[in-house]
Amino acid sequence: MGAVVFCNIAWMKDYRGITDADQPAKGGSWVKENNDAMEKNNFLPINGNCYGFVMHRGQHRLECLDRTAAKAEVMDDVTVIWVATSESGRKIVGWYENAEMYRDWQTYDQDGCYIEYTFCTEARNAYLIPIGLREFAIETAHQAGKGRGMGQSNVWYANSEFGQRLIPKVLKYLEEMKPKCRIIGFTQEEINKQTNIHEKTSMELWDLACKAFDEGEYLKSLQIYNQAQSIEETPCGKLRFDRAFNLEMLFCYDEAIDVYTEALKNVTEEEYDVWLDVNIKERLSWLYRKTGKNFLAWHMEEEIFSAYKGGKNNAGMVDSLLEMMSIAYEEKDFERMKKLIDAFDDIGTKYCADAVDYYKRILSIEK
Repeated sequence: MGAVVFCNIAWMKDYRGITDADQPAKGGSWVKENNDAMEKNNFLPINGNCYGFVMHRGQHRLECLDRTAAKAEVMDDVTVIWVATSESGRKIVGWYENAEMYRDWQTYDQDGCYIEYTFCTEARNAYLIPIGLREFAIETAHQAGKGRGMGQSNVWYANSEFGQRLIPKVLKYLEEMKPKCRIIGFTQEEINKQTNIHEKTSMELWDLACKAFDEGEYLKSLQIYNQAQSIEETPCGKLRFDRAFNLEMLFCYDEAIDVYTEALKNVTEEEYDVWLDVNIKERLSWLYRKTGKNFLAWHMEEEIFSAYKGGKNNAGMVDSLLEMMSIAYEEKDFERMKKLIDAFDDIGTKYCADAVDYYKRILSIEK
């Protein structure tokens, strides 16, 4: 077990986003006034990881946990104890094991919204205590006396004599709580599980899966699709496409990539006629960007551009060029960006001209 740090956050039930049934409370004036909390996603699994936020001033002082980390930007193997205040006081609500702790703020792009975090761990190392079992109290220094609890800061390094005596008790409690806690994230068993709905064809199951999806029950929808595919009368790409989209909604990006790739191999002639293959490639391109695989995204966009060019679809061609411009800009490949802008000019359309002008301005500055 490595270093241990305590972080005070707003009180929530699941920390998987704000919903009607899960509103942040006891998180300070900003949370109260805005009905929002940056820590709302602390236990939301995103492609197998959880990203932890705690409101704090300045940098995390890693050297308070390890003297040798005075110049380090990140520390590994940190146990993060999340605490929050309920009506009955401040309690431990969950914890991360084997987490990375960053000195400065990091950001994660989630569908154009940037999630800020300073802790990251694999979802299988994130434990959320059910709301009815949150009993271990962490007193404040105001209550227990100076040096005997958390102070005004939301981050407590527990490096006092009192803190060092408390940590073993907390770790013992966490070990005892593990069997009662929900591990965040989805196991392969859950992802691959099939429902057991009797006397239904694959198309009837498909309809049930669509209904579950529309109701926001993505895991249930996925498991119905799994059963539908297992008895599929006619192999097709669309069913696999819908399975993959469910995985996207569950933030299981790597698994979604695998299923979209499988879908491409099963596209029927009728599905080619309605451009399902291009739709799949567009989803794959987006997922490759999300998971840092720009080379594969670029390759996919070239195929998409070629398809739209063959279909004389100017809007599709421009959208694909813009994706490639974005990749070129991210890679600082300005020579390639110039060729893409020239390709846009050759199309001779005003569609998204403002967006292309943005890259033209970047190119002029870099010259």
